[in-house]
Amino acid sequence: MTLIPGTTTSARPLRALLATGLSVAVAAGTLTLTAAPAAANDVPNAPSIDDNQPPGVPTELQTSGEPCTTAEPYQLWQNDDLTLSAVLHDPDTDETGGTDRLTTTFALWPVDEPAARIERFANSGRDGDRESGLFEREVLTHDRVYAWQVRAADSQATGEWSALCYLRTDFQGPEAAPVVTSSDFPVDGWHPALPGQFTFDASATPDAVGFRYELLGGDGVQVVSADGPGGSATVTLRPEAGPNTLVVWSLDAAGNRSPEARYEFRASDVAPIITGRLTEIGVPTTFTVQPQMAGVVRYRFQLDGDPEQTVEAAADGTATLTVTATRGGSRTLSVTSVTADGVTATASSTFRLSTAPKITATVYQQGVTSGGPGVPGVFTFTPRQPDVVSYRYSFNTVTSTVAAAADGTGSVTWTPTKAGLTMLTVWSIDSNGTQSDSASFTFFVGNQPPSSPTQTGDR
Repeated sequence: MTLIPGTTTSARPLRALLATGLSVAVAAGTLTLTAAPAAANDVPNAPSIDDNQPPGVPTELQTSGEPCTTAEPYQLWQNDDLTLSAVLHDPDTDETGGTDRLTTTFALWPVDEPAARIERFANSGRDGDRESGLFEREVLTHDRVYAWQVRAADSQATGEWSALCYLRTDFQGPEAAPVVTSSDFPVDGWHPALPGQFTFDASATPDAVGFRYELLGGDGVQVVSADGPGGSATVTLRPEAGPNTLVVWSLDAAGNRSPEARYEFRASDVAPIITGRLTEIGVPTTFTVQPQMAGVVRYRFQLDGDPEQTVEAAADGTATLTVTATRGGSRTLSVTSVTADGVTATASSTFRLSTAPKITATVYQQGVTSGGPGVPGVFTFTPRQPDVVSYRYSFNTVTSTVAAAADGTGSVTWTPTKAGLTMLTVWSIDSNGTQSDSASFTFFVGNQPPSSPTQTGDR
């Protein structure tokens, strides 16, 4: 046997060559080695020539956020832009778990005119995403049935279309405005601002199935169903005292509105009259209340955040309330009159209660010239907030603190070193570390000592 020049062989090397997939041929005394094709599974992780799969059929189809309808009665669509959406599916993933970017096609057409098909595209979805397409109001016409469907595609394959969804357009509301009436609040005269009934009548307009209404300045827009197509509805409203306007529209099944009806009337104030003023924390304060409606037998009252209390009314409907504020800030007193029949009316008053301590002093008088350099004065602080444990104070720019006595008061002795304007600022501190509003005490130190000490009054 003749070998290729420069080549040697033996049984073991030849077997090794064959194991590598080389074919061995002997012809005319020549040994020829040829690489044999390998099976795909002979090489680990060998990529497929074509392993892409088309995207799946989109699911969970929605017409502007609502599940689409596939049978009569179809979803009604009002006079607005239309958004169609679906959840996308694609089985392909790469070695990192990433998914293909998909192009979504939404198709919409009138059932009676398939050739008028319109398509919208979206290019940012992936497997599991909800993708949407927008169809402008201008491409839709009133009172027509539309079909739509959706499909997805990746860069190599296009998936199947979804099943069909349907909708019916309705862009026109009831032709006639409703008629509004109320025996509790006729349009003439003044009537107590208590709950009253209002009736809306669609005047037999056949496509009117409900009403949209708003008492201006009240609780906003509300909706009520009619008792039948072209029928009526009655609602109970409580107007504010003064002139009122009630605006009402008839609604069709798609929510389209009729022309509006405006019902104007006047309501008189029936809330109790509160007389009194809350000025101090922790000081019992008396209020008197008198009714503005007949038959009041008691009052409920409450200072915001505190427990509600009740007091019986006198024969003439008046009563006296005692209120004690336990904390400062903005406080609201609410008083509700109650009749024997359970009819109620509520009034409220808001007060600002300062937590700043009171300041009194010997020798130095607020706002005037008194004392003098080297003449000491005693400044006493009385709390307006409860549980005060100390005071922070400053004479001009020098700040110090002093502990409070058991009764919450505190005092300091201060001796000026020069004449002129002096400002004392004081804050009380409670056991929780809460600092009160600031109190100020401004005075002028004289050039000469006063002839006798002077006691000032409360600030």
